Amino acid sequence: MKNLHKIIALFAFIFITGIIVTVISINTSLNKVETTEETVEIQKDTLYLIQAEKKTV
Repeated sequence: MKNLHKIIALFAFIFITGIIVTVISINTSLNKVETTEETVEIQKDTLYLIQAEKKTV
């Protein structure tokens, strides 16, 4: 009977440890700051409007 309690305690320890490790790894992956770089392309019409605006001023 004592061995049964030891086995149950061992499995409970492994189970709880697995849950804690999983929660920590999920939290660290969710807390990562992703730096996304946005590229802005100036199209021909926008460039034309900017030049036209400079000419009128």
